[in-house]
Amino acid sequence: MRNKTKSFKTYYTEVLIMIKKVLLIFVLILVVAGGILLFSPTKAENSQRIFTSKEIENLKEISLDGDFDVNITASDSKDIKCSFSKVQKGFILGAYNFESGIENDVLNVTSSSKIGTVCFGGYEGLSLNIDIPKSYKNKISIRSKLSKIKITNSSSKNIQCDVHDSDIKISLNNICGNITVNSNLGNINLKLPKDEKFNLSAKSHMGKVTNDLDSNVDHSLKEKNINLLSSDGDINISEN
Repeated sequence: MRNKTKSFKTYYTEVLIMIKKVLLIFVLILVVAGGILLFSPTKAENSQRIFTSKEIENLKEISLDGDFDVNITASDSKDIKCSFSKVQKGFILGAYNFESGIENDVLNVTSSSKIGTVCFGGYEGLSLNIDIPKSYKNKISIRSKLSKIKITNSSSKNIQCDVHDSDIKISLNNICGNITVNSNLGNINLKLPKDEKFNLSAKSHMGKVTNDLDSNVDHSLKEKNINLLSSDGDINISEN
Protein backbone atom coordinates (compact mmCIF):
# COMPACT_ATOMS: atom_id res chain seq x y z
CA MET A 1 0.00 0.00 0.00
CA ARG A 2 2.89 2.27 0.89
CA ASN A 3 4.65 1.46 -2.40
CA LYS A 4 1.52 2.39 -4.36
CA THR A 5 1.24 5.68 -2.48
CA LYS A 6 4.88 6.43 -3.06
CA SER A 7 4.59 5.58 -6.73
CA PHE A 8 1.60 7.93 -7.13
CA LYS A 9 3.45 10.76 -5.39
CA THR A 10 6.45 10.24 -7.64
CA TYR A 11 4.29 10.29 -10.76
CA TYR A 12 2.48 13.42 -9.56
CA THR A 13 5.81 15.14 -8.87
CA GLU A 14 7.14 14.26 -12.31
CA VAL A 15 3.99 15.65 -13.95
CA LEU A 16 4.38 18.93 -12.05
CA ILE A 17 8.02 19.19 -13.09
CA MET A 18 7.07 18.57 -16.72
CA ILE A 19 4.34 21.24 -16.61
CA LYS A 20 6.80 23.72 -15.11
CA LYS A 21 9.30 22.99 -17.87
CA VAL A 22 6.65 23.48 -20.57
CA LEU A 23 5.57 26.77 -18.99
CA LEU A 24 9.19 27.90 -18.75
CA ILE A 25 9.79 27.12 -22.42
CA PHE A 26 6.61 28.99 -23.35
CA VAL A 27 7.70 32.04 -21.32
CA LEU A 28 11.15 31.94 -22.93
CA ILE A 29 9.53 31.86 -26.39
CA LEU A 30 7.43 34.91 -25.51
CA VAL A 31 10.50 36.74 -24.18
CA VAL A 32 12.52 35.94 -27.29
CA ALA A 33 9.66 36.98 -29.59
CA GLY A 34 9.24 40.21 -27.63
CA GLY A 35 12.95 40.89 -27.88
CA ILE A 36 12.89 40.29 -31.61
CA LEU A 37 10.01 42.71 -32.03
CA LEU A 38 11.61 45.33 -29.76
CA PHE A 39 15.12 45.30 -31.16
CA SER A 40 14.58 44.28 -34.77
CA PRO A 41 14.90 47.15 -37.25
CA THR A 42 11.86 48.63 -38.96
CA LYS A 43 12.06 48.54 -42.74
CA ALA A 44 10.09 50.99 -44.83
CA GLU A 45 9.68 50.99 -48.60
CA ASN A 46 7.94 53.72 -50.59
CA SER A 47 7.23 53.92 -54.30
CA GLN A 48 4.94 55.75 -56.70
CA ARG A 49 3.25 54.88 -59.97
CA ILE A 50 1.71 57.58 -62.15
CA PHE A 51 -0.91 56.78 -64.78
CA THR A 52 -1.00 59.68 -67.21
CA SER A 53 -4.07 61.41 -68.60
CA LYS A 54 -3.45 59.69 -71.92
CA GLU A 55 -3.37 56.24 -70.28
CA ILE A 56 -6.63 56.79 -68.39
CA GLU A 57 -8.67 58.68 -70.97
CA ASN A 58 -10.89 55.61 -71.56
CA LEU A 59 -10.79 54.30 -68.00
CA LYS A 60 -14.06 52.64 -66.92
CA GLU A 61 -13.17 51.43 -63.44
CA ILE A 62 -10.63 51.62 -60.65
CA SER A 63 -10.38 48.28 -58.85
CA LEU A 64 -8.45 48.00 -55.56
CA ASP A 65 -8.18 44.46 -54.21
CA GLY A 66 -5.88 43.45 -51.36
CA ASP A 67 -4.99 43.68 -47.69
CA PHE A 68 -3.78 47.25 -47.56
CA ASP A 69 -5.00 50.50 -46.07
CA VAL A 70 -6.58 52.70 -48.74
CA ASN A 71 -6.74 56.48 -48.78
CA ILE A 72 -8.46 57.96 -51.85
CA THR A 73 -8.39 61.68 -52.57
CA ALA A 74 -9.45 63.82 -55.56
CA SER A 75 -7.54 66.74 -57.03
CA ASP A 76 -7.29 68.94 -60.12
CA SER A 77 -4.50 66.75 -61.47
CA LYS A 78 -5.11 65.04 -64.81
CA ASP A 79 -3.13 61.96 -63.79
CA ILE A 80 -3.77 59.18 -61.30
CA LYS A 81 -1.01 58.95 -58.71
CA CYS A 82 -0.59 55.73 -56.73
CA SER A 83 1.75 55.96 -53.74
CA PHE A 84 2.66 52.62 -52.17
CA SER A 85 4.07 52.17 -48.68
CA LYS A 86 5.26 49.00 -46.97
CA VAL A 87 6.48 48.80 -43.37
CA GLN A 88 8.04 45.65 -41.90
CA LYS A 89 9.26 44.84 -38.41
CA GLY A 90 10.68 41.56 -37.20
CA PHE A 91 11.37 38.58 -39.43
CA ILE A 92 8.99 38.33 -42.37
CA LEU A 93 8.72 35.31 -44.64
CA GLY A 94 7.02 35.77 -48.01
CA ALA A 95 6.34 39.51 -48.01
CA TYR A 96 3.44 40.94 -49.98
CA ASN A 97 4.04 43.19 -52.97
CA PHE A 98 1.94 45.70 -54.87
CA GLU A 99 0.95 45.13 -58.45
CA SER A 100 -0.72 47.76 -60.61
CA GLY A 101 -1.69 48.12 -64.25
CA ILE A 102 -4.45 48.88 -66.72
CA GLU A 103 -6.21 46.06 -68.53
CA ASN A 104 -9.46 46.24 -70.50
CA ASP A 105 -9.91 49.87 -69.42
CA VAL A 106 -9.73 48.90 -65.73
CA LEU A 107 -6.99 50.14 -63.41
CA ASN A 108 -6.16 47.24 -61.08
CA VAL A 109 -4.14 47.60 -57.91
CA THR A 110 -3.58 44.42 -55.88
CA SER A 111 -1.34 43.07 -53.14
CA SER A 112 0.00 39.59 -53.77
CA SER A 113 2.32 36.97 -52.30
CA LYS A 114 3.30 33.68 -53.88
CA ILE A 115 3.65 31.82 -50.57
CA GLY A 116 1.78 34.01 -48.12
CA THR A 117 3.22 36.05 -45.29
CA VAL A 118 4.48 34.63 -41.98
CA CYS A 119 5.67 37.03 -39.28
CA PHE A 120 8.10 35.97 -36.53
CA GLY A 121 7.84 38.45 -33.68
CA GLY A 122 6.79 41.27 -35.98
CA TYR A 123 4.30 42.60 -38.48
CA GLU A 124 3.88 43.92 -41.99
CA GLY A 125 1.72 46.89 -42.97
CA LEU A 126 0.73 47.96 -46.47
CA SER A 127 -0.91 51.22 -47.47
CA LEU A 128 -2.02 52.82 -50.71
CA ASN A 129 -2.62 56.52 -51.26
CA ILE A 130 -4.32 57.11 -54.57
CA ASP A 131 -5.04 60.57 -55.94
CA ILE A 132 -7.73 60.63 -58.62
CA PRO A 133 -8.66 63.51 -60.96
CA LYS A 134 -11.92 65.23 -60.05
CA SER A 135 -12.93 64.67 -63.66
CA TYR A 136 -13.01 60.89 -63.14
CA LYS A 137 -16.70 59.87 -62.89
CA ASN A 138 -16.69 56.11 -63.33
CA LYS A 139 -16.70 53.24 -60.86
CA ILE A 140 -14.44 52.81 -57.83
CA SER A 141 -14.41 49.26 -56.47
CA ILE A 142 -12.60 48.26 -53.26
CA ARG A 143 -12.25 44.76 -51.82
CA SER A 144 -10.32 44.21 -48.60
CA LYS A 145 -10.14 42.01 -45.50
CA LEU A 146 -8.30 43.75 -42.69
CA SER A 147 -7.54 47.26 -43.87
CA LYS A 148 -8.84 50.78 -43.28
CA ILE A 149 -10.63 52.56 -46.11
CA LYS A 150 -10.94 56.33 -46.51
CA ILE A 151 -12.48 58.11 -49.51
CA THR A 152 -12.57 61.90 -49.71
CA ASN A 153 -14.43 64.06 -52.26
CA SER A 154 -14.80 61.46 -54.96
CA SER A 155 -16.86 62.42 -58.05
CA SER A 156 -17.49 58.82 -59.06
CA LYS A 157 -21.03 57.80 -59.97
CA ASN A 158 -20.54 54.36 -58.45
CA ILE A 159 -18.58 53.62 -55.25
CA GLN A 160 -18.58 50.01 -54.10
CA CYS A 161 -16.76 48.67 -51.02
CA ASP A 162 -16.78 45.02 -49.92
CA VAL A 163 -14.72 44.45 -46.79
CA HIS A 164 -14.44 41.94 -43.97
CA ASP A 165 -12.89 43.61 -40.93
CA SER A 166 -12.35 47.19 -42.02
CA ASP A 167 -13.48 50.61 -40.86
CA ILE A 168 -14.73 52.70 -43.78
CA LYS A 169 -14.89 56.49 -43.91
CA ILE A 170 -16.41 58.25 -46.92
CA SER A 171 -16.62 62.04 -47.03
CA LEU A 172 -18.27 63.75 -50.02
CA ASN A 173 -18.94 67.35 -50.99
CA ASN A 174 -21.41 66.14 -53.64
CA ILE A 175 -23.36 62.93 -54.09
CA CYS A 176 -22.57 62.07 -57.69
CA GLY A 177 -24.10 58.61 -57.88
CA ASN A 178 -24.64 55.35 -56.03
CA ILE A 179 -22.74 54.18 -52.95
CA THR A 180 -22.71 50.55 -51.82
CA VAL A 181 -20.83 49.39 -48.72
CA ASN A 182 -20.88 45.84 -47.33
CA SER A 183 -18.89 45.31 -44.13
CA ASN A 184 -18.67 42.33 -41.81
CA LEU A 185 -17.06 43.64 -38.61
CA GLY A 186 -16.02 47.21 -39.37
CA ASN A 187 -17.79 50.52 -38.76
CA ILE A 188 -19.15 52.64 -41.62
CA ASN A 189 -18.85 56.42 -41.32
CA LEU A 190 -20.47 58.41 -44.14
CA LYS A 191 -20.36 62.22 -44.36
CA LEU A 192 -22.66 63.88 -46.92
CA PRO A 193 -23.72 67.40 -47.96
CA LYS A 194 -26.28 68.80 -45.52
CA ASP A 195 -28.84 69.91 -48.15
CA GLU A 196 -28.67 67.08 -50.68
CA LYS A 197 -31.39 64.42 -51.01
CA PHE A 198 -30.58 60.72 -51.34
CA ASN A 199 -32.26 57.32 -51.25
CA LEU A 200 -30.97 55.38 -48.25
CA SER A 201 -30.94 51.80 -47.03
CA ALA A 202 -28.80 51.31 -43.89
CA LYS A 203 -28.84 48.13 -41.81
CA SER A 204 -26.59 46.68 -39.12
CA HIS A 205 -27.46 43.28 -37.66
CA MET A 206 -25.62 43.76 -34.37
CA GLY A 207 -24.48 47.39 -34.45
CA LYS A 208 -26.20 50.75 -34.22
CA VAL A 209 -27.39 52.94 -37.10
CA THR A 210 -27.30 56.72 -36.58
CA ASN A 211 -28.50 59.11 -39.28
CA ASP A 212 -28.18 62.84 -38.57
CA LEU A 213 -29.49 63.58 -42.07
CA ASP A 214 -32.76 61.68 -41.78
CA SER A 215 -34.71 64.58 -43.28
CA ASN A 216 -32.62 64.27 -46.47
CA VAL A 217 -33.80 60.72 -47.18
CA ASP A 218 -36.14 60.44 -50.16
CA HIS A 219 -37.12 56.89 -51.09
CA SER A 220 -38.78 58.06 -54.29
CA LEU A 221 -35.41 58.88 -55.87
CA LYS A 222 -34.18 56.51 -58.56
CA GLU A 223 -30.63 57.83 -58.36
CA LYS A 224 -28.20 58.65 -55.56
CA ASN A 225 -28.94 55.27 -54.01
CA ILE A 226 -26.95 54.62 -50.84
CA ASN A 227 -26.91 51.04 -49.53
CA LEU A 228 -25.00 50.38 -46.30
CA LEU A 229 -24.89 46.94 -44.69
CA SER A 230 -22.86 45.80 -41.68
CA SER A 231 -23.04 42.49 -39.83
CA ASP A 232 -21.38 43.63 -36.60
CA GLY A 233 -20.45 47.28 -36.82
CA ASP A 234 -21.95 50.71 -36.30
CA ILE A 235 -23.20 52.88 -39.18
CA ASN A 236 -23.06 56.65 -38.82
CA ILE A 237 -24.34 59.19 -41.38
CA SER A 238 -23.64 62.83 -40.69
CA GLU A 239 -23.10 66.24 -42.30
CA ASN A 240 -19.85 66.83 -44.12
